[in-house]
Formats: sequence, C-alpha cells, structure tokens
Amino acid sequence: MKINSIKLFATALTVSSFMLVSCDSDKKKNSINTEEIVVVKTDAVEKEEVVVNEEIKTRTYKMKDGTAIVYNLDAKGIVGFDDWSNFTVVNAELAAMRKPNVVTNAQRIRNMNFRIANLGNTIPAWLKTEEVMEDVKDIQEEYLELISDPNASDSEMKENLEELSEKFDDLKEELDETVKKYTKINENAIEEFNEEFKKGKIDAAIEEYNEEIKKLDKMLKKNQ
Repeated sequence: MKINSIKLFATALTVSSFMLVSCDSDKKKNSINTEEIVVVKTDAVEKEEVVVNEEIKTRTYKMKDGTAIVYNLDAKGIVGFDDWSNFTVVNAELAAMRKPNVVTNAQRIRNMNFRIANLGNTIPAWLKTEEVMEDVKDIQEEYLELISDPNASDSEMKENLEELSEKFDDLKEELDETVKKYTKINENAIEEFNEEFKKGKIDAAIEEYNEEIKKLDKMLKKNQ
C-alpha cells in the first residue's frame, strides 16, 4: 500500500495526539488519534489555521488528552492565551501604555488591579511551572509598589511602570520556553514514531511514541 493512503485502525490502541497547527504548516504533519493512525502524504500541504491581525498570529496545539492550546504571538513572542484572559488583557494594556501617544494615568494603572491579582489563580495548569509562578509573583510585587504611592509624580510613575513592564517581559520569555518544551516533546514523539513506521514496525512505532509522550505526562504532573 502507498504511504499516502494508509489508515490503520487499531482497536486496542490508546494513543492520542498532540498536533501542531501553525503558520509554518508547509511542513508535513502526522496525527495519531485514539482509534486510528493516519500517515499523511509527505508532500501534502495542510490547511493553515492561522489568524493574522496586525502581525499577530494564532497557533493551536492539540494536547495528548484531547484539549486544545490556543495562543497568540507576534514578533516579540506570546501575547495572549485563549484560556488565560488575565494575562492577555494585562499584556495588551502594558503594550498600549508603552506607546508615546497613549495617555497613562493612575486610574488606568489601577484598572489592572483585578487582572494582575488573579494572574496566578487563573493560569492554565500546563503553564504553571515553578519559574512561571516566580515571575507572576515578581509582577504582582512590582505592581503593588507602583500603586502604593498615590502622590507619585508622573516621572516616578513612568519609571515604576517601566519596571513592571520589564517584569512582564520576563514572564513572557518564560512562557515562550514552556511552550517550546511541550512542542519539542511532541515533535520528538512523532519523529520516533515515523522512523519505526517506515520500517513496517507498527508495534515498535507505537512504543517509541508512548515513551516520548511519557515526558509530557511527567511535566503535566509536575505542574499540577
């Protein structure tokens, strides 16, 4: 049978996929579903699932347990998550305040209070690493310092706001790293699967895939 038309139904198979859908979808994609294995034609071009708005792109990953991770990014990194609105709103506000033509006052800064206070309470479990939570704590402490003096001058407020923005940038960098770890595990799992599958070793392919995905399971349990 040709590789671009193979569909193997494995009733005893309990392997599920963590599938990448991105703006780089010219690359081949293989998906491993609970009830079937589909080998996609190597030169096939998958339909892109990317939403572009002012140079912001949306990427979607399907996790091993079937849940979807949806996040937005620009040239500087991640700017928002579908299931973490507090992060998304605070990021947008800080980005807007950095623009020279935007008026920033104490009230606008205070309007972020609820969002920043609940960053740690609303973060998705898969992102809740020790490093990310430390950055969240730093942001909250910096924000409290920013709003602690209602009589601060404009220059002092601007300086403190810049420090808060720097702390938020640290968080964004850590989130970028966390996402990369998850996607790298998936890429390795798919690669290991394909190597054995091309040799006709179906059982070995499934075993190799599961071994790699165990690393994802460990990360999920560690972050819970």
